Amino acid sequence: MSRKKKMDFDDIVKKSKEAQDAQESVITLKEYLDIVRDDPKTAQTSAARLWDMFESAGREDLSDREKEILQAGYRYNLISDELFGVDRAVEEIADYFKAGAKRASTAKQVLLLVGPPASGKSTFVRTLIRALENYNDRPLYRIKGCPMNENPLHALPRYLRKNNWNPERAKRLGVEEPIENELGIAPIQGELCPNCRMRLFSEQFGDYYDEESGREMWWQVEVEKFRFSTQTQDGIGSFEPSDEKTQDVGDLVGHENIGITNNPKYGREHPNAFWLDGALQRGNRGITEGREFLKKGIDERLLWVFINVAEEQEIKVYGSSFPHISVDTVVIGHCNLTGYKDFKANSAHEALHDRIYTVPFPYPLRVKDEIKVYEKLIEKESEFDFGKIHIAPDVFRLAAIFAVLTRLKESDMGVDKMTKLEAYNGELADLTDKDQQPVDLRELINEGQLSDDMEEREGMFGVSSRDVLAALNQALAKIDEDEGCLTHLGAIKALKGVFRHRMGYEAEEIDSFMESLTSGDGSSVMEKFEEVIMEEVSKAYLETYGDLIDDLFEKYIREAEYSRKLKRKYVKGSGAGYKRDPVTDEVIEPDNKFLRSVEKFMQVSEKEADIFRGEILELKNAREEFGPDSYRPLRKAIEDKVLEDAKNNLHLVLSTDRAKEESEKKKGEQIFQNLINERGFCEVCAKEAIEKVTEILSR
Repeated sequence: MSRKKKMDFDDIVKKSKEAQDAQESVITLKEYLDIVRDDPKTAQTSAARLWDMFESAGREDLSDREKEILQAGYRYNLISDELFGVDRAVEEIADYFKAGAKRASTAKQVLLLVGPPASGKSTFVRTLIRALENYNDRPLYRIKGCPMNENPLHALPRYLRKNNWNPERAKRLGVEEPIENELGIAPIQGELCPNCRMRLFSEQFGDYYDEESGREMWWQVEVEKFRFSTQTQDGIGSFEPSDEKTQDVGDLVGHENIGITNNPKYGREHPNAFWLDGALQRGNRGITEGREFLKKGIDERLLWVFINVAEEQEIKVYGSSFPHISVDTVVIGHCNLTGYKDFKANSAHEALHDRIYTVPFPYPLRVKDEIKVYEKLIEKESEFDFGKIHIAPDVFRLAAIFAVLTRLKESDMGVDKMTKLEAYNGELADLTDKDQQPVDLRELINEGQLSDDMEEREGMFGVSSRDVLAALNQALAKIDEDEGCLTHLGAIKALKGVFRHRMGYEAEEIDSFMESLTSGDGSSVMEKFEEVIMEEVSKAYLETYGDLIDDLFEKYIREAEYSRKLKRKYVKGSGAGYKRDPVTDEVIEPDNKFLRSVEKFMQVSEKEADIFRGEILELKNAREEFGPDSYRPLRKAIEDKVLEDAKNNLHLVLSTDRAKEESEKKKGEQIFQNLINERGFCEVCAKEAIEKVTEILSR
């Protein structure tokens, strides 16, 4: 084995210095204009940059079935490794950013993510922030020294810009059209912040004001690169309202500079009378996160500040002497359902309702997506030693089934929750109700979302992934010190006990959760566990009959071919190959009893049997090689037949309360080893599985 190459720390330091030198280089506004002309996206707005990040990361077209279930067309790569099962919400947010990039009216509303606790709202925002911090598609520029990362183009004379175009003044400079046309960008929006206006162009303090000529030398304004950063609050702002008594609008819009305002020489009209240190100034050129956005008791003035930023790209606080300040930031608020419901029901906020773009952010409704959450947060990101700790196969699946069951509504279409769960997970080729009548999956999904009250839609209630993870992590922590296994029953026990430690659930909800775990109505995790464990042990048992499965598959094909041959009406052939009784010479009929014993496990009726056999033979003839793995439903049906035929023998092999023949003992030992070697079990969970299946068979 080759040794791992050592890091060259000298080389790392050298390259770090080079990167910092490149970052710290200062250019003039005139040079910056040349950069923008070469790459207009250098000057894109915050919304356009976010959309650009989504677009450049790529997206995946969903399959027709996924489109139906997830109600989305794409899966965006920027988010797909962090969040699962929320593709519709992510697509709606991406469309919002796309509209913002085009400066459409939709983007003039505050973006609000609404969902139950731990549905991924904060994770989504953190993922965006991390993407901004790692953004390197093109360099970012600001006016040097600006506390809010000022767009350098704000230093251009207003009369050169499209929104304030003055042909006469521009003509004196030989300019015949707005500068945006030359740069290939949208109209420049916004003005210099008070700090930059004073620092750059005031007669008394300005660095670029020529006293002799009285000219503002805008072309010499220094421009520098910067990066988005949470730690330095460059382009990333965050605001969370406190209680009603201590709420301070200054945390959002900046604070009064008492040293200036109390000085008679300056007063409140001085450009530096206010510190530009609010969350919105920090979020300029990037995003501003509004946590607990609709928290009960939030000062309405705070909401109007957010609204004005979205609508007018301007910070203004009614009833105060704070200055109006241009800002380019995407406001992303998020809150739980309780705050949203109270806010929506308050008619006094109607004017605000129209200015908020709401995106529901639900829990996953597919088991496969819920499993990915557990795998990400337990197997990939936790520090448990999985060299010592074993997790039994399908433990995450059972936990995910429990979580999803609690998020589903009872259907009026004759479909129980477990069947609905399997349909959502894409496990059913044909969805039928309890009377075996076909059910339209789209209608079933729409039924689950059919409520004016967002809280009553599927995915907006139930057990959170966080609570399931808490249960699994607690169970893993108990066996962390020694080698052990998180078994199926251990996981179910942990799920039952976790609600003693969780707040926020009503007693009725917890009772409902317990029913989803252990009830005997056909839609519980315990019943699914018995089904899963029976299937696993059965497969381990069938692996001891591998040759038999292959032989029966070949026999089915032979008998199907023979049956079709005998039933030919127009092209009978010579009769060669017919089976005949050696004594009477009569044609022997195909083994229809055997054929039907297999076909019943695929719900093929006797009336449809000939059609099915014909289609199987067409499939066989269309392929060069055709074996047991070529058509899995047929192999599964043969396995089910063998298992049914051998059920009594399986009970005999697994039973521990009676004497066994040596061959039976070997079969039992082989099943145990197959569970370990072929099915992913360890000795602990294999023993539990065999004991459970023995119990099931003895009922």
